[in-house]
Amino acid sequence: MSERNRARSRETLLYLVFGAATTAISYVVFNVCLGRFGTVLSHTFSFVAAVAFAYPTNKAFVFVSRKWDLRTLAKEFSGFVGGRLFTFFFEMGALLLLINKMGVSGYASKLLTSVVVVILNYVFGRLIFRKG
Repeated sequence: MSERNRARSRETLLYLVFGAATTAISYVVFNVCLGRFGTVLSHTFSFVAAVAFAYPTNKAFVFVSRKWDLRTLAKEFSGFVGGRLFTFFFEMGALLLLINKMGVSGYASKLLTSVVVVILNYVFGRLIFRKG
Protein backbone atom coordinates (compact mmCIF):
# COMPACT_ATOMS: atom_id res chain seq x y z
CA MET A 1 0.00 0.00 0.00
CA SER A 2 1.40 3.41 -0.94
CA GLU A 3 2.05 6.11 1.65
CA ARG A 4 -0.80 8.18 0.24
CA ASN A 5 -3.26 5.27 0.49
CA ARG A 6 -2.08 4.54 4.03
CA ALA A 7 -2.62 8.16 5.00
CA ARG A 8 -6.08 8.19 3.41
CA SER A 9 -7.00 4.94 5.20
CA ARG A 10 -5.82 6.40 8.52
CA GLU A 11 -7.78 9.59 7.88
CA THR A 12 -10.94 7.67 7.00
CA LEU A 13 -10.64 5.41 10.04
CA LEU A 14 -10.10 8.35 12.38
CA TYR A 15 -12.98 10.22 10.77
CA LEU A 16 -15.24 7.24 11.42
CA VAL A 17 -14.08 6.96 15.04
CA PHE A 18 -14.42 10.67 15.83
CA GLY A 19 -17.52 10.88 13.63
CA ALA A 20 -19.13 8.11 15.69
CA ALA A 21 -18.26 10.02 18.88
CA THR A 22 -19.64 13.25 17.39
CA THR A 23 -22.79 11.45 16.29
CA ALA A 24 -23.20 9.90 19.75
CA ILE A 25 -22.95 13.35 21.34
CA SER A 26 -25.49 14.67 18.85
CA TYR A 27 -27.89 11.77 19.47
CA VAL A 28 -27.68 12.02 23.25
CA VAL A 29 -28.26 15.77 23.29
CA PHE A 30 -31.06 15.48 20.69
CA ASN A 31 -32.89 12.73 22.55
CA VAL A 32 -32.47 14.32 26.00
CA CYS A 33 -33.89 17.58 24.65
CA LEU A 34 -36.59 16.23 22.31
CA GLY A 35 -39.30 15.72 24.94
CA ARG A 36 -38.66 19.13 26.47
CA PHE A 37 -37.95 21.46 23.56
CA GLY A 38 -39.32 19.92 20.36
CA THR A 39 -37.56 19.07 17.13
CA VAL A 40 -36.06 22.44 16.13
CA LEU A 41 -34.47 23.41 19.46
CA SER A 42 -33.36 19.84 20.17
CA HIS A 43 -31.63 19.66 16.80
CA THR A 44 -30.05 23.08 17.39
CA PHE A 45 -28.65 22.09 20.79
CA SER A 46 -27.35 18.80 19.40
CA PHE A 47 -25.69 20.69 16.53
CA VAL A 48 -23.86 23.10 18.84
CA ALA A 49 -22.61 20.26 21.05
CA ALA A 50 -21.49 18.22 18.03
CA VAL A 51 -19.61 21.11 16.36
CA ALA A 52 -17.91 22.01 19.65
CA PHE A 53 -16.52 18.46 19.77
CA ALA A 54 -15.98 17.90 16.04
CA TYR A 55 -13.93 20.96 15.09
CA PRO A 56 -10.93 20.37 17.36
CA THR A 57 -10.91 16.60 16.80
CA ASN A 58 -11.16 16.95 13.02
CA LYS A 59 -8.46 19.63 12.95
CA ALA A 60 -5.97 17.92 15.24
CA PHE A 61 -6.51 14.19 14.70
CA VAL A 62 -8.43 13.44 11.51
CA PHE A 63 -7.14 15.92 8.94
CA VAL A 64 -3.99 16.81 10.94
CA SER A 65 -4.01 20.53 10.25
CA ARG A 66 -0.82 21.73 11.90
CA LYS A 67 -1.26 25.50 11.56
CA TRP A 68 -2.63 27.17 14.69
CA ASP A 69 -2.14 30.85 13.83
CA LEU A 70 -5.18 33.09 14.21
CA ARG A 71 -5.67 33.59 10.47
CA THR A 72 -5.66 29.85 9.75
CA LEU A 73 -7.94 29.13 12.72
CA ALA A 74 -10.42 31.78 11.57
CA LYS A 75 -10.43 30.48 8.00
CA GLU A 76 -10.76 26.83 8.98
CA PHE A 77 -13.30 27.43 11.72
CA SER A 78 -15.53 29.60 9.54
CA GLY A 79 -15.36 27.05 6.72
CA PHE A 80 -16.03 24.21 9.14
CA VAL A 81 -19.02 25.96 10.69
CA GLY A 82 -20.29 26.95 7.23
CA GLY A 83 -20.18 23.35 6.04
CA ARG A 84 -21.81 22.15 9.23
CA LEU A 85 -24.52 24.80 8.93
CA PHE A 86 -25.30 23.51 5.45
CA THR A 87 -25.73 19.98 6.78
CA PHE A 88 -27.59 21.36 9.83
CA PHE A 89 -30.28 22.90 7.62
CA PHE A 90 -30.39 19.82 5.39
CA GLU A 91 -30.87 17.64 8.45
CA MET A 92 -33.40 20.04 9.99
CA GLY A 93 -35.55 19.89 6.88
CA ALA A 94 -35.26 16.12 6.69
CA LEU A 95 -36.10 15.72 10.40
CA LEU A 96 -39.15 17.97 10.14
CA LEU A 97 -40.33 16.09 7.06
CA LEU A 98 -39.76 12.64 8.53
CA ILE A 99 -41.10 13.37 12.03
CA ASN A 100 -43.91 15.86 11.42
CA LYS A 101 -45.14 14.89 7.96
CA MET A 102 -44.32 11.20 7.67
CA GLY A 103 -44.73 10.14 11.31
CA VAL A 104 -41.29 8.54 11.65
CA SER A 105 -39.95 8.51 15.22
CA GLY A 106 -37.42 11.15 16.24
CA TYR A 107 -34.71 8.57 16.90
CA ALA A 108 -35.21 6.76 13.58
CA SER A 109 -35.33 10.06 11.71
CA LYS A 110 -32.08 11.20 13.30
CA LEU A 111 -30.46 7.89 12.38
CA LEU A 112 -31.60 8.05 8.74
CA THR A 113 -30.48 11.62 8.18
CA SER A 114 -27.13 11.05 9.87
CA VAL A 115 -25.87 8.81 7.08
CA VAL A 116 -26.02 11.58 4.48
CA VAL A 117 -24.77 14.17 6.96
CA VAL A 118 -21.67 12.10 7.86
CA ILE A 119 -20.73 11.75 4.19
CA LEU A 120 -21.24 15.44 3.46
CA ASN A 121 -19.30 16.49 6.55
CA TYR A 122 -16.36 14.31 5.53
CA VAL A 123 -16.27 15.91 2.08
CA PHE A 124 -16.44 19.40 3.61
CA GLY A 125 -13.71 18.50 6.12
CA ARG A 126 -11.36 17.33 3.37
CA LEU A 127 -11.91 20.61 1.53
CA ILE A 128 -11.47 22.79 4.62
CA PHE A 129 -8.42 21.10 6.14
CA ARG A 130 -6.57 20.30 2.91
CA LYS A 131 -2.85 20.14 3.24
CA GLY A 132 -0.51 22.77 1.84
